Amino acid sequence: LYLFAATRLPAAWALAEAGIRTGELAKVTVGDVDLEGGIVQAPGCRSAVARTVPLTDWGVLQVGRRLRALPANPARPLTYEGNGSDKSKQAASCIAIADCLTRAGLGNDPAVRPVSVTAWAGRKAFEQTGRIDQVAARLGMRSLDRTARLIGLDHRTTDAS
Repeated sequence: LYLFAATRLPAAWALAEAGIRTGELAKVTVGDVDLEGGIVQAPGCRSAVARTVPLTDWGVLQVGRRLRALPANPARPLTYEGNGSDKSKQAASCIAIADCLTRAGLGNDPAVRPVSVTAWAGRKAFEQTGRIDQVAARLGMRSLDRTARLIGLDHRTTDAS
């Protein structure tokens, strides 16, 4: 039981830092993970399209620990317990990420929220690729403008002429 509980939050964080949104986090199943390839099939949600996302090296370790703590049922949710609605699943996912932020000492900062992890993942993707369309694809976002706002990028340029 301890290993089961001890692996849930790190796995949730690993998925979030890969760019999986809180609306889809609870929907990720054991079968969505390709640990050998270091990727996860993000299922999509109201605010994100389905896609494949790469895990960080740390994320592969944490998701691997989680998989070893769970039954080998491909339909089993990776980080969610229960049979709640999509709203309750998203709330549980937000709570899991908020709990991680609190444990890291960031829980009292009103500027740091669960979506901040998504923004961080997007910013890292932008630093690696230099392309906002690649960031939108990683995060499952449909709008380049919203993607740029999320990662704090002022993509508008002014014409100096």
